Amino acid sequence: MSELSTTHPARSGGGSPSTPGASEAETHARLARIESLNPIVNALLAVDADGAIRRAQAQDEARAAGDWPGLLDGVTVTVKDCFELAGETTSYGSSARFARMGHQDAPLIRRLREAGAILVGRNNLSEFCLGSTNQNEHHGLCRNPWDTGRVPGGSSGGSAASVAAGLCRVSIGTDTGGSIRIPAALCGVVGLRPSVGRVSNTGVIPCSVDFDTVGPLAYSVADVARAFAAIAGYDPEDPNSADVPLGNFLPDLKAGIAGTRIGLPRNFYFDNLQPAVAERVRAAAAVLEKAGAVLVDITIEDAEVAQARTAFSLLVADMAQYHLDKMETAPESIGPEVLRRLQLGLPVSGVQYAESRRWLASWKLRFRTLFERVDLILTPTTPIVAPRIYDSADMIEATRAVSRFTYGFGALGLPAMSVPCGFDGDGMPVGMQIVGRWFDEPLVFRAGAAFQAATDHHRQRPALPL
Repeated sequence: MSELSTTHPARSGGGSPSTPGASEAETHARLARIESLNPIVNALLAVDADGAIRRAQAQDEARAAGDWPGLLDGVTVTVKDCFELAGETTSYGSSARFARMGHQDAPLIRRLREAGAILVGRNNLSEFCLGSTNQNEHHGLCRNPWDTGRVPGGSSGGSAASVAAGLCRVSIGTDTGGSIRIPAALCGVVGLRPSVGRVSNTGVIPCSVDFDTVGPLAYSVADVARAFAAIAGYDPEDPNSADVPLGNFLPDLKAGIAGTRIGLPRNFYFDNLQPAVAERVRAAAAVLEKAGAVLVDITIEDAEVAQARTAFSLLVADMAQYHLDKMETAPESIGPEVLRRLQLGLPVSGVQYAESRRWLASWKLRFRTLFERVDLILTPTTPIVAPRIYDSADMIEATRAVSRFTYGFGALGLPAMSVPCGFDGDGMPVGMQIVGRWFDEPLVFRAGAAFQAATDHHRQRPALPL
């Protein structure tokens, strides 16, 4: 199916919602793929087939009557199983002991419904959204559709795998230190981590309230941009929500990037990469330069310590504090690898935490200065392609390996998007990370759209049995 139009949301070509009965037909097609493929990839923990069909039928009827259901009219969407839905149980990827019945829809869910999205199911995830492999002790392994012997990344691995396998058109995940961008890169799809405060975190299980974000995944930048436009907005119930106007940026999505200054780090971000990752990302930079961007060599000071200063001090302490009662009362109900990671936060002292906060504040000031020289930053999303499942048994070490380039930008609260930029010799996807100034998601989208206009990586699909 073609991309969602950036000029008229009810025209997407092929299975366009403007065709009578198109929403129902699209929904039936996705449900058929779910029935066939989800047993292979285990990307979905729950499917609401009847509800999705009813919603699709209602949208077809409304459209036939001349109404427009919204920005995501007829778009099949899955959500990571960490959002509150009224009358439904959210697992948070953990044991039944910690599951909760929802009393109301999270604002994110309400916005999706108001935009016309057809919710078809809930995605597998790393337990409590912790981890970058999505190897779940309670709900089974989620597998990478490009090679089911490999991990999909995490913690939004089920979201990325659902998009990659064609189980939905758009999925919604969460990202604290890379949990959207990492699986997007490893599964060959686009994944946006918005600026902190752009999308409401109300009704979402927290990892770190200062770093958490909610964002969309899809195969095309255009689809991700439209989904983002639908879910972004101020929420007075979220203390970190930012009342920053977004405006209607969609008509300018294909405006190009002529003169846009893109910083390529000389240090750290291109060190110790798998050869295919280095080659594909540098080739992607050349594509952006050909599209009119100006490449600028930059140095990001202290990049090599950002992961330790943020993920393994601030973030682990935040996670330990939030889940302390579970660790004390029912540690046996938590997966052993997740419990081990939570326990990393217990020894972090108040002084160490304050020191890391102070370091992060000074690092943020250096990025303000850096963004006077460049408009965007380009790096690999991950230093490696998706590792094999048996190589990822140690979740903490696997997380360290794939999240080297994502944690720092997450801690800064910057918008960052992973875009597929090619494949290695085994056919595994490689992703590049486009990072923008605070609240400048539109320019991040324009760069991604310019790249996809010149390449076809996002049109490739994994070979899965139907």
